[in-house]
Amino acid sequence: MSDIPIGSPPVPPGRHAAPGGWYPDPVDAAQERYWDGWQWSRNTRPREASSRRAAQARGGGLGTERVIDGGRPPGSAPLPYGRANARPVPLTSDGVPLAGWWWRVLAVVIDNMITSTLTAIVLGPIYLKLVRNVSELLNAILAAARAGQTTPPAAVTAAELLSPREQLIVLVVSLTLQMLYLVGFWRWRAATPGKLVCGLRIVPFDNGRSRERLAWRAILIRAAIWVLPAAQSWLLALKFIDGLYPLWHPQRLAIHDLAARTQVVKVR
Repeated sequence: MSDIPIGSPPVPPGRHAAPGGWYPDPVDAAQERYWDGWQWSRNTRPREASSRRAAQARGGGLGTERVIDGGRPPGSAPLPYGRANARPVPLTSDGVPLAGWWWRVLAVVIDNMITSTLTAIVLGPIYLKLVRNVSELLNAILAAARAGQTTPPAAVTAAELLSPREQLIVLVVSLTLQMLYLVGFWRWRAATPGKLVCGLRIVPFDNGRSRERLAWRAILIRAAIWVLPAAQSWLLALKFIDGLYPLWHPQRLAIHDLAARTQVVKVR
C-alpha cells in the first residue's frame, strides 16, 4: 500500500491508465516516486538519478541503463515517431522488468517436454500396451474395410485400449510427476529448467530483486492451481484462462500468481 493518503495529491496523468514508472513525487518535488500502474508505492529516489539516467539514454548509454516506458524515462519529452511508440515494459515496484507472455509460454513448452519425457519413461509398460492395442484396432478396422464389413471384429474396441485402472494410474502418475517437478525446482531455484533457459524467475509480489527461497505455501498454491485442473476435463477451461490471464493483467499476473502472491520477472 502507498504511504500517500488516497486522493490528497494528484496521480500521474491518465490516472490508472498511466504506465508503471518513476514520476515526480507529489509530496516532495526534490524526488521521484514509483507509480505501479495503479497506485503510488513507497519507493522513492532523488530526481538527480532520473536526470542522469535520462542523459545517458539520450547520449547512447543504453548498454548499462534499461530504457523503459516506450524508450524514454517517464515524464520526459516524447521522442520521434518509432522509438516513442515502443510498448512500455511493466516493472515491479523495485524496478525489475516483468516477464513477457511469450517468454512464459516458451518456458511452459520446454517444461512440458521434460515432464512428458519423464512420464513416458515411468509409464513405459502402460504406453507400450496402449500402442499395441491401438495397432490391433487399426489392423482390425483395415481388415474389415477390405472385406466390405461396416464394423471390425470385436478384437479390441476403443473402450478397451486402456482399462479404467490403467487410466487412473496414468492420471495420478502424470499429475504427481508434474507437482514434484514444479515444487522441487521452484523451491530450489525459484524457476523450472524452462524458466532458467528463458531467463525468468519467480519472486514474491513486488519484490523483484528477492533472492530468498519461495515460501512453501506460495509454491504449493501456485503448483496446485496450475496442475490439478488437468485431473478433470471440465476444469481445463480454468487452466486455459489461467494461461491467458497475464495478457490483460496490468502486472502480467496469472491466476496462480494472484493466489500465491508471486510474480515472474525477466532477469536477463
